[in-house]
Amino acid sequence: MGLRRRLRALSASVDELDHERLSTRFQGLEPGHTQLGACPERCQVRVVGEVTSLRLVSRGGGTSLEVTIDDGTGCARAVFSGRRTIRGLDPGRAVVLEGVARRERGRLTLVNPGYTLLP
Repeated sequence: MGLRRRLRALSASVDELDHERLSTRFQGLEPGHTQLGACPERCQVRVVGEVTSLRLVSRGGGTSLEVTIDDGTGCARAVFSGRRTIRGLDPGRAVVLEGVARRERGRLTLVNPGYTLLP
């Protein structure tokens, strides 16, 4: 590691380093995917990212699992209606989501997307 990179690592914030790590992790990993920062709305998309959080929320009288993913360019929320858990879907895990993206309360959201767990 060069001196410039070491100095940058010491002076950068944790968020900047995390975004850089995620960007390099998912660059070229899954062909044909859309970056979360440039994701179109109301279109079928294929996105890849790292699970950053999981939570249970009440939606429409039932419980839903809400998963937040980040790829270094942006973040998105996937909502799985009627699910409390999905085995293997844990924070830090890489995942591919396929579905229709929309904006909900200012956040990119995919409702009941198809998913593939990555190593």
